[in-house]
Amino acid sequence: MTKILSISTVKDILNEIGFPQKNITDITAICVLALYDTKPRSNLIKNYTSLAQGARIRDILDYSRTDLEKNYAENTRETVRKHSLKYLIDSGMVIQNPDDPNRVTNSGLNNYVLSDSFKNLLDAYLSGNTEYNILKNEFVDSVTIERRDNIEKLKKKPVIINSPILNHELILSPGDHNIIEKFIVEDIFPKIAPNFKLVYVGDTKSKNLFVDHDICKMIGLTIDVHTKIPDVIGYDDSTKTILLFEAVASSGPIDDLRKKELLEIFQHWTGNIIFGTAFLSSKLFQSFSTSIACGTTAYIIESRKKITYEEYE
Repeated sequence: MTKILSISTVKDILNEIGFPQKNITDITAICVLALYDTKPRSNLIKNYTSLAQGARIRDILDYSRTDLEKNYAENTRETVRKHSLKYLIDSGMVIQNPDDPNRVTNSGLNNYVLSDSFKNLLDAYLSGNTEYNILKNEFVDSVTIERRDNIEKLKKKPVIINSPILNHELILSPGDHNIIEKFIVEDIFPKIAPNFKLVYVGDTKSKNLFVDHDICKMIGLTIDVHTKIPDVIGYDDSTKTILLFEAVASSGPIDDLRKKELLEIFQHWTGNIIFGTAFLSSKLFQSFSTSIACGTTAYIIESRKKITYEEYE
């Protein structure tokens, strides 16, 4: 079967190599298609006859309109530069101004080309060459790929939390929310508080799945139907630190209001409190990134990133 490059297939390739999920968009794929295009054209940079030789953002948008019948407004240019081309450049797939690397940012001659290695990868894909999988390794973020695969497998069965601090498994109902809780307990808590004990874990179907009543009493926490308990609570007695985490699959990050509610619940606590919000993907994090409260940290499980929100003077 003959392979073709399309918006869909380019997005598939980007996904295969672990390109940031939130940037695998139609416009990113269009940038790749435009820069791969060798068809003779006019109205390009002087002495250039095809987009593959070097395309400005306006040339990419013209290509999208004329060749793909997808119209983007002129004010889309900055979005294309920041959210598509910047990441393609950072990933070694695109080169900016190969004809003049010192060109100023606001020059009308700023242009982009595919790197030789990424062009070779696309060539191999189209030809069905077995070398495709070898060339792909230059760009693959293997840890992210493995993480994504692991998450996808977890979505198909009940979620099981295993931890040395527990004397039995916790079995949670399937779903993104509980997958996030698994990573909070097994992956995040051990990194930020190696001596932590698990205090509370809720389940989307069984609210109080796990409760350590002795530690609750120690830290002054009363759990009842009126208390808005965070999704996962941990405690490190060696540093007198309480860990309060929300797992966000669709809503509920620790914003200013939620942080205030949590501080009221623990108003008598004199030790430390760490606030965290965990997301499965960067794409979901982006939806809430502007509402997360200062003095808290966001964790993105898929890419193993954390973003700390702090005020500055």
